[in-house]
Amino acid sequence: MDRLKQEEFIEEVKAGNEITSVIGEYVSLRKRGSSFLGLCPFHQEKTPSFNVNPEKQFFYCFGCGTGGDVINFIMRMENLTFPEALNWLAERAGISLPVKETPAEQRAQKEREWLFRLHKLAALYYRKILTETPAGNKARAYLEERGITPAAAEEFLLGYAPDSWTGLVDLFQKKNLSLQAAEKSGLILRGEKGYYDRFRDRLLFPISNPQGRVAAFGGRLLGEGVPKYLNSPETPLFSKGRYLYGLFQAKEAIRREGRAVVVEGYMDLLQAHQAGFKNVVAALGTALTRDQARALRRYTEYAVIAFDADLAGQAAAMRGLDILKENGLQVQVVTLPPGEDPDSLLRKEGPGAFRQLLEASKDLFTFKLDYFLEKAKPGTPEKKAQVVKAILPLLAEEENMVVREEYIRRVAVRLEVSEEAVYTEWRKYARAQRKKKQPLDIKRKSRNTNDITHPAGLPPAAPGKTERETPSHPEREVLRLCLQEKKNLERIKEALSGIDWTVEEYRLFFIRLLEVYTAESWPPPASLFPAELRSLYTELQAENELGLLPPDLDGCCRRLRQLQLSREIRQIQQEVAAAAEDSPELHEKLALLNKLHRQMREEFPSFSGLR
Repeated sequence: MDRLKQEEFIEEVKAGNEITSVIGEYVSLRKRGSSFLGLCPFHQEKTPSFNVNPEKQFFYCFGCGTGGDVINFIMRMENLTFPEALNWLAERAGISLPVKETPAEQRAQKEREWLFRLHKLAALYYRKILTETPAGNKARAYLEERGITPAAAEEFLLGYAPDSWTGLVDLFQKKNLSLQAAEKSGLILRGEKGYYDRFRDRLLFPISNPQGRVAAFGGRLLGEGVPKYLNSPETPLFSKGRYLYGLFQAKEAIRREGRAVVVEGYMDLLQAHQAGFKNVVAALGTALTRDQARALRRYTEYAVIAFDADLAGQAAAMRGLDILKENGLQVQVVTLPPGEDPDSLLRKEGPGAFRQLLEASKDLFTFKLDYFLEKAKPGTPEKKAQVVKAILPLLAEEENMVVREEYIRRVAVRLEVSEEAVYTEWRKYARAQRKKKQPLDIKRKSRNTNDITHPAGLPPAAPGKTERETPSHPEREVLRLCLQEKKNLERIKEALSGIDWTVEEYRLFFIRLLEVYTAESWPPPASLFPAELRSLYTELQAENELGLLPPDLDGCCRRLRQLQLSREIRQIQQEVAAAAEDSPELHEKLALLNKLHRQMREEFPSFSGLR
């Protein structure tokens, strides 16, 4: 599809999805003047600061700085890419999707859509068997025995695959669907005597994507045989390590409550949801994956893990907890009573007991400390030393000195040794790690310079590598100024000459602004920006249009110049650290470092050094 047709399609989709109508499906809005106001769905707040302007078709939150058009909103709410959000809104408005550019893309998209339709057909078939036929009596009795209410079964579209080899195959044939093509769905298999159903005599749990489209099934065997649980195989729609069961039903509660609770099994989740814990999702297996962590991170920064309490289960889950932390989630772990899981606990003790355990959840360090203590049984000095050795890498991961000191205190108390002993071992470990990573001590090398450490909030030295920052980032403010007036672009281009951009997306946007400088109207229309920059364009326009205070042009340019000098100082500092003792190179670098410090003091007299 050429650019003109693509832009026409984008405008048609936006025109067919009036922004207050779309946002109103997610946020309770009330009219105030010419705009609408509501509680922001992207951060927790008690006083509404989320503004929707129907005239300009923009939204903006004055609390967290999130803004944009209807496409941006759906991208954030449904965790979609720009093309996916565009297609989502097109389907909502009943607008035909444009033809894909290449035959391969057309075939892949057509196959995915066909497989989604097959799974929807299968889910409805299994649901009907469960609720409307005598064959479903066994499964209904099992759900009643396990305490699952009809309402919960309906919400999660539970079904039953009858004890038949060809129930679903017969349905597909009746619908004149190709069995050979349907085999790719994983719902049917091919044997020596023809095609047969994968799932037989199983209670079925449809596994949906975050948009609620069924992509796979998990099946619990109700009769004799193995395996007890059977999932759909890997397909173009489904990969076990990418999905979280119940995320579609839980995502709004996760946003609202600010955290997700992760359990292991289907029954754990169902019991939790019907008990009022709507922010619960289930891992499809004990070990959490990076894809699952990233999926959670789109909705929250906090995850509470409520897995089985046995030591073997804890060991299997340990790597998954680290993956959650590595992907930016703060992790708490629930300690369940021995032999219990959330399902059994909720049935025996009720919601109150589960809520108490959630509130008493441990931080990741304490959980790991408990695990090592339980595993090592440190009754001897040697066992205690073994636990300390296992804990040292965890202390190294913690950058905050206050938190690390508290962790050291906890280890000492639990092992009944002195804090000084643990701290001494930590210092020895940290010193050994520094020697591996850095041949020379940076402080010894730069003793004649100011004490320079990596300052919080400043971009790293390498340009173009950082993630996009908060709306107050000076590079972002500069871009807002460029869109406001063309003359600002001219001044900024001159002022920023020789200064490296630290956010790649901002750099590319600025380059594009220079490329479209000759555009007749200003700001230039969105059609002149590629899809990967369109989201940023609409956010910046929303900030300008909906009353965000205008940035200070001179102040922003001076701040960027200051940041540039700070990065140069850090770079030279690193080179000083790597230089040989008393070498000409070392003296040259130290002289240059002092020169940069003088330059910083002259240009920015109030600057007191990097902290």
